Amino acid sequence: MPRDVSFIDRWGVQIEDDISVEAFGALLDALNDDDAEHVVVDINDSDDWFVEFTRRSVSFQQAERGGEVVGTLDYADRGEALAIAKEFIDGDFEALRARAWKSDG
Repeated sequence: MPRDVSFIDRWGVQIEDDISVEAFGALLDALNDDDAEHVVVDINDSDDWFVEFTRRSVSFQQAERGGEVVGTLDYADRGEALAIAKEFIDGDFEALRARAWKSDG
């Protein structure tokens, strides 16, 4: 079964078409530090994994109850954020897991 990927924009709207790094970059760029309520955009997959981005950091975890929390990292710039997004969109979990995630636990 193929892996489905979708975005959730800062308003909580699920987007299932145009799943590309460029489209995600536009969602990331729409985050506004002046809007305290709408501060994240997500990329989700059909296996309940997701990455959740703020303007400065990203968290990586599985959404199902008791799911794995890989951690959080502060990305250096927009380019690094888009590289992380591409790895997730492409399903390159080996590259994602190789990053320096910080665990809360």
